[in-house]
Amino acid sequence: MLNVSRYLLVASLFCIAAGFNACTQQKQDIAKTSDESPNTFSVKGSVHEIFINHDEPEFPEAEGKDIFTGNCMTCHTLRYISSQPNFPRKTWEAEVNKMISKYHAPIDSMTGVKIVDYLVKVKGVK
Repeated sequence: MLNVSRYLLVASLFCIAAGFNACTQQKQDIAKTSDESPNTFSVKGSVHEIFINHDEPEFPEAEGKDIFTGNCMTCHTLRYISSQPNFPRKTWEAEVNKMISKYHAPIDSMTGVKIVDYLVKVKGVK
């Protein structure tokens, strides 16, 4: 009975050590590579390699872009706005009006119209 207990103890310690080694190896496999952009991480494993780039989207130059970015980016990121579907003018008007009336965005009605015009140009239904 004593030999079986020793065997189980040794086997258990071996399994714990093997698991710890796997964890430390996994941490070494997640590395920030210096030759890529600062927001790129490479995660390596036994099967996969993943590269994650994080770049902010760019909105096209058009009349009203400066008004749009100056007002809307106070609360929203370009990524959030770019992830919205292309909407018709009526929907963009409702969204901008909601920001003004419900969330108290400090935007007057003429500025709101210019923001809607820009959004329809770059994110409107074609």
